[in-house]
Amino acid sequence: MKYLLPVMLFSAIFSQSLCAGVYKWTDEHGRVHFSDRPVSESSTEVKIKQTPSSGSSAESPQQRQQKMRKMLDAFEEERSEKKEAKQKAKQEREKRNKKCIYAKDRYNSHIRASGIYNYKKDGQKSYLNDAERKSHMQRLKADVDRWCK
Repeated sequence: MKYLLPVMLFSAIFSQSLCAGVYKWTDEHGRVHFSDRPVSESSTEVKIKQTPSSGSSAESPQQRQQKMRKMLDAFEEERSEKKEAKQKAKQEREKRNKKCIYAKDRYNSHIRASGIYNYKKDGQKSYLNDAERKSHMQRLKADVDRWCK
């Protein structure tokens, strides 16, 4: 779809010039060649039958212009969708990067900490025992792995 417009424009612009003339000639080895201009005196012009493209002869200039406008609008919409997707991907990368930095900082600060604690409902500190600390550190490491891929 993304190459449709350039191909159609190229075809429309150059179709007339392509029909300017085709010449046939034979070289000294007896091989037949075709060219867009006469190569030697023995070159003869070949008549090529032109078949009208599907519906193009029945189209008015306004109809062709409307079709062209629709294609250009479709391409513009596709470009804007790609731009939006690119922006969204950039925002996602930035979000992941921030979460990665936070996860690494938290993990590193907890490694260096002599004691890790949670607060109870009454506001008192409750220090984690060795098994709880190990489990907690595994969760922090998993967060680092998750966000820092």
